[in-house]
Amino acid sequence: MFVTGLWDDLKSLRPATKLLCQLVAVSFFVYLGGVFPLTRIPVLDFLLTYLWFIVIINAVNMLDNMDGLSAGVVGISASIIVFLSWQIGNTPGKEVLAIPMGLMLIGSLLGFLFFNRPPAKIFMGDSGSLFIGFVLAGLAIPGSLNGFSGFRFRGGILGSVMVLLIPVTVLAIPIFDTTLVTITRLWRAQKPSEGGRDHISHRLVGLGLSEPRAIIILYALAAFGGFIAILLVKFPDQTIPLFGLFVLVLILSGVYLGHVKIKKMDADLISPTWTPLISNLLYKRHAAEIILDTFLSILCFYAAHLLRFEGKLYQDIETAMIQALPIVVSCSLLALFVAGIYRGQWRLFSVPDLPAYALGVIGGTALGLAVITLFTRFSMAFSRSAYIIYGLLFFLALVGSRLSFRLFDVFSQKQSLTVKNHSRKAVLIYGAGKGGKLLFDEIVSNPKMADYMVLGFIDDDPNLTGRNLCGMPIKNKDQWIKEIETYLPEIWISSRSIPDERAWILARQWDQEVLIKRLRVRMEPLTSKGTPSLFYEDP
Repeated sequence: MFVTGLWDDLKSLRPATKLLCQLVAVSFFVYLGGVFPLTRIPVLDFLLTYLWFIVIINAVNMLDNMDGLSAGVVGISASIIVFLSWQIGNTPGKEVLAIPMGLMLIGSLLGFLFFNRPPAKIFMGDSGSLFIGFVLAGLAIPGSLNGFSGFRFRGGILGSVMVLLIPVTVLAIPIFDTTLVTITRLWRAQKPSEGGRDHISHRLVGLGLSEPRAIIILYALAAFGGFIAILLVKFPDQTIPLFGLFVLVLILSGVYLGHVKIKKMDADLISPTWTPLISNLLYKRHAAEIILDTFLSILCFYAAHLLRFEGKLYQDIETAMIQALPIVVSCSLLALFVAGIYRGQWRLFSVPDLPAYALGVIGGTALGLAVITLFTRFSMAFSRSAYIIYGLLFFLALVGSRLSFRLFDVFSQKQSLTVKNHSRKAVLIYGAGKGGKLLFDEIVSNPKMADYMVLGFIDDDPNLTGRNLCGMPIKNKDQWIKEIETYLPEIWISSRSIPDERAWILARQWDQEVLIKRLRVRMEPLTSKGTPSLFYEDP
């Protein structure tokens, strides 16, 4: 892998040649017994092993797009693998090779990070990324190399699933980045193997974060995925809902980041094969919402039974839960459809939408309970309280998923507004009421106001000073004058109840003339084509 990457750095190999070299390298590992023990069918396990290596090697290679990112994420993942292996390897006579190999990899990456942290003095290149991707993929496969990640295998579906879930969770960030980049590039009719600045890290920077902050966020997500992997090993039955929540967060984040504009593409270049898929799933989003709600319903139903029975699902309870699951999911989706949930706009979710969601959840839970009672006579293995818990969890999950994009918007907007950029004009909003919130929302959502940076709100009401509005501080005039003596802000009046004289008194506190603007919203009849009917006027 190192030789392949070095030759690619020097001479630029074709993707097919790199893939062939990767397959040859993986063949040595497979020959020595390193096979994914998932299906227990040799041919399928061999194919899965080859696929796993190809995905992880190229995922680590693609993750090497920002100083310190790939080495840091791989170091965190390797640390989790060492920790999981230690549970078996610290027993005399059961030493595993993954511990010393993982520690050597971690030490090498720490030494490399010392010079690769921003601003980097040295770079990894394909010779480094392909090599550490190969080592990481091999260490993550449950087997004798790492003591099967400390997981005690058992029969049944859950035991087989855990073999795949644990390494996938440990390496969630490289897999997530590769998946997002591959899907978005295929949508743009671009080859996934081509380079570009459309990775997760670049999209986070596009939201207003600095490069170090974007890297720290990805570090934190990688560590959180590792923490979930540890819980999956320790408490497999109880941690499945937490794993589902982690996957849900990654999916919603991926959909949101996928809409961040990195580079404009000519409409003629978009593949016609992908156009219907994008139109139906991303723009109309009804099919995506139904798929998401199905996932949430299953997750909440499982979690409700875990909470009801204190984390222990006996055989009869688990059988009853599996028997009732398709009925509950179908009834819940049907009730949500009847309540009109799928006729709304996800991104514009607001408080008036809550009654419809509550009605849909209550109706779906009641209908599911009635159908199950009718067909099964509700035996002792069923629990009515579990359905009540399910309804509460499902309602919270639905509302949380709908609010996710608005939370992402608020986070990205706040990051953009709070970055101290001297090229942007500072603004103080006078009035911390409804008008102030309206003006703040207009500033953060209007691309024409991207050159302005909101410092906070001014208000004369002592009951409001010291609080926050839209995440920004509310202070009185004297407090703001003392705090921002070094530069000159603009004052934007947001309320009709604030007379001009108050703003002029505040403006005279600065040595230079302060620009004052007042928010006005008015309706006008259209007089000619292109005349707006609702607009903001600055006197």
